[in-house]
Amino acid sequence: MHRLIFVVYAGVVAVTSLRPGDDVNIDPMDKVVHLLVYYIFAVLGYRALANKAYYLYLCLGIVAYGALMEIGQSWIPGRQMSAYDFLANTLGVVLGAAVAARKR
Repeated sequence: MHRLIFVVYAGVVAVTSLRPGDDVNIDPMDKVVHLLVYYIFAVLGYRALANKAYYLYLCLGIVAYGALMEIGQSWIPGRQMSAYDFLANTLGVVLGAAVAARKR
């Protein structure tokens, strides 16, 4: 069940990341939202993974997924690629991984 939740969450992240935007109003909490979304992504990944020895690789995959979402936004009307969004995504994965590993 945890794997299904993880895959569905990845799909929701893709849909929300790659939908057209209005590009007019940038929310000041945008980076916090990025951090929280990818924090949850990393925690869900930990729960979905049967062999925790591969968790680092999964986290690197989530970071790469975040990079692909940012690159993809450069082709979406009303959206733009942002290195700061990618940094917030990565920090979210790092924090999520730290919390997940601590629960171990």
